[in-house]
Amino acid sequence: MRIRKNVNEIKDGTLLWYSKAVEEMKKRDISDPTSWWYQAAIHGMGLQTFQENPLSPDIYQWSEESIWTKATGLPPNTELKKELIELLITENTTQNFWQQCQHGSWFFLPWHRMYLYFFERIVRKTIVDLNGPEDWALPYWNYSDVDNPKLTPEQQDNALHIPPEFGFTNSMAGSSHPNPDFPGLWMEERLSYKLNPKDASSTSSMQSKNFVVNNGVGFGGVEFTFSHSPGTFGLLENIPHNKVHVDIGGAMGDPDTAALDPIFWLHHANIDRLWQSWIERGNSNPKSHAWLNQVFDFHDELGNHVKISAADVLNTKDLDYTYTESFAGINQTDNAPKETSSQGINMFDTIGATTKPLTIESKSVSTSLNFIPQKKSAPVLGRVDKEDELSPTAIHVLLENITGTGNIAPINVFLRLPNQTERHFVGSVGLFGLAQSSIVSARSTGVGIIVQLDATEIVHQLRAHPQWKLEDIHIEVEPSRALGAANATIGRISIKAEV
Repeated sequence: MRIRKNVNEIKDGTLLWYSKAVEEMKKRDISDPTSWWYQAAIHGMGLQTFQENPLSPDIYQWSEESIWTKATGLPPNTELKKELIELLITENTTQNFWQQCQHGSWFFLPWHRMYLYFFERIVRKTIVDLNGPEDWALPYWNYSDVDNPKLTPEQQDNALHIPPEFGFTNSMAGSSHPNPDFPGLWMEERLSYKLNPKDASSTSSMQSKNFVVNNGVGFGGVEFTFSHSPGTFGLLENIPHNKVHVDIGGAMGDPDTAALDPIFWLHHANIDRLWQSWIERGNSNPKSHAWLNQVFDFHDELGNHVKISAADVLNTKDLDYTYTESFAGINQTDNAPKETSSQGINMFDTIGATTKPLTIESKSVSTSLNFIPQKKSAPVLGRVDKEDELSPTAIHVLLENITGTGNIAPINVFLRLPNQTERHFVGSVGLFGLAQSSIVSARSTGVGIIVQLDATEIVHQLRAHPQWKLEDIHIEVEPSRALGAANATIGRISIKAEV
């Protein structure tokens, strides 16, 4: 049984051999299924250009094209490179080999487990061929330790940093350099080396009790078919998965380049670990044949085409690996909160919504929205004298049809009472795949991303406030980092309450 270890606890040569394997895999032709380039293209591949920088659009500029045209096996001429890449994308996507990552779907977790499993086998064989250890296993980056009560504040903060073996960054955005002892683990197109504590926390998603739910969003996503383009994110996918991607930014913030960054694989190993931890807490995977029997295509370490289903990856031990005992993302002494998503017989009613789109400009701003009640509805959310007077009514805030271009750091959502300056944090949204979801294609309708946030507890608290008046509350949306040349528009924001 191979053991995946917490990268912050590794004392052996795991990362050194990983660096050597990355360098070796980069030497292989992009058409070789065991090459670094081919493996990354399985997740996504594109030729768009982005500008992304919190200070000035001129300081940090990169493009998918500039990254992918570095791939081994492409012709020297830039235009010929683009033509060949476009041809390769078409051919391999048609064969279900490239552009296959599952997002906004209940296949998000099993697909990425399969992806890591075969990638790990390919890296291990590469390491063995380089005379390295036969028991090499992919480590995980446990940024969830930010909530670990057993750690000191210094250790919790350290968990938020990309390990120094992956390179260093200076205070100026975009200025970074490799660790000379681990050159294969650095990527120039990496914007940030430290996560925001709120973006790294997995407590809220780990408290969920259902993989999928009716009239809501579950731990593992929404029941959906093959979904390469982001749609409605599951709880674990939104936080911490998406938010870690866009917090790091650069190539990691774009699904079509993310897997080219060596830190990508440690990030996803932690997401995979959190899924396994969630199951070990007594929760269950879907029993639906539509989920269990879904088959995906990969290549093994010998380059052979293999097919594998969700039913084949339900437990890591069946795949001959496990994780070291480590913080599972939620304090084990905490009691899970009341499940606020409907489980079938209850319904949610829209009690208020915006009447026009909200455009978030290319700068850090706080925008307030007036919610206009659309009709007299079944939920009654008047003011109460005491917070504990009534049981909480499940409340969801939906951000619908979010479209735009470029990579955007997490967007924070707040509630504000009328005539009050204090903002009450509802949650934040990681817009991973924003550009891809905004483009009409064979894989996407182009209607953008939909995110649902649970506002039950904060609304329940605010109903006891003297200024509470449902029809006058404001929603504020604020990027956690300036947008540079990126942009986003939220088509509609609505509040729904359980009937």
